[in-house]
Amino acid sequence: MKDWYMIIENDYRFIGSDIRKIRESKGITRKEIAENMFISEETIRRIEKGDNDPRISTLVPICNYIGVDIKDLINDRQFEYNNLLSLRKDIGNLLNNASVNKAKVLIKSLDDFNFSNNLVRERELYATKHYFNGLLAIKNNAKENNPSEELENVLSDLNSRFKINKFKNYKYDDFSLRILLALATSEYKKGNFELYRDIMAEMSGYINTSIDDYFLFCYNLAIFYSRNKKYEQSINICQQAIANARKIEDTTYLNMIYYAKGLNHLYLYEYDKAKESFDYCKVLTNIFASDIIITSLSSEIDNLMLKNK
Repeated sequence: MKDWYMIIENDYRFIGSDIRKIRESKGITRKEIAENMFISEETIRRIEKGDNDPRISTLVPICNYIGVDIKDLINDRQFEYNNLLSLRKDIGNLLNNASVNKAKVLIKSLDDFNFSNNLVRERELYATKHYFNGLLAIKNNAKENNPSEELENVLSDLNSRFKINKFKNYKYDDFSLRILLALATSEYKKGNFELYRDIMAEMSGYINTSIDDYFLFCYNLAIFYSRNKKYEQSINICQQAIANARKIEDTTYLNMIYYAKGLNHLYLYEYDKAKESFDYCKVLTNIFASDIIITSLSSEIDNLMLKNK
């Protein structure tokens, strides 16, 4: 029996219709906002129709321009919680892009949040801090603290009954899945391959396009299958992710999906396919990634191709 406390996450789509009504009542056009706030007119149209879940950084200037406090559209408690979710996503993106110092600055800003009147949100805030401390420890290969222990504490913050040896008994939401993924990575680095394998196998049942960080999970699942020499299965995961990326027009982590795909083709001695995937990886990396990632990934790919010629 699965027994996991599910965290309710909110979005801002419901605000769009209110923004449209206020804008129209004041005789302000979308074009006027777009030209003054440097936001595309199409983005504003989609927000007003509720077609996407806009970021706070997009909503605030729109609300300011039409003369309404965004906190009047969202109650203060939900505003702060959604701010936390947005910040958590930004920190995750920075860490994935090797921008550790920038991420540390944002992690420090987590201390500014206060959910003392809401025990569930307070636990989630505490868990968020532990989660990023665990990620930093993994990235730094820290020996002074145990990333796995830190990440287990995160899951215990969210559910006091959580035990790692019974992790299959729980049902996970998007945030707890990210924690579990980090825990699996930590266990792999420690050489605990059996627990890593069991966690990744369990996570495979959760992977679908509706979850946050879908492409990050696909990449890690592809690497998991590759490490277990299930190269065709790994390639299938990559191909599904690539197809979905084209469908929803999202390039997040797509460079690493192509990297994993190229790696598997290389292991199968399919050098032309490997080169094609690696070339896609390089192009996407050059466009979207930081200089550190561009240099390290390009060098790694060149060495792999040279080594396997």
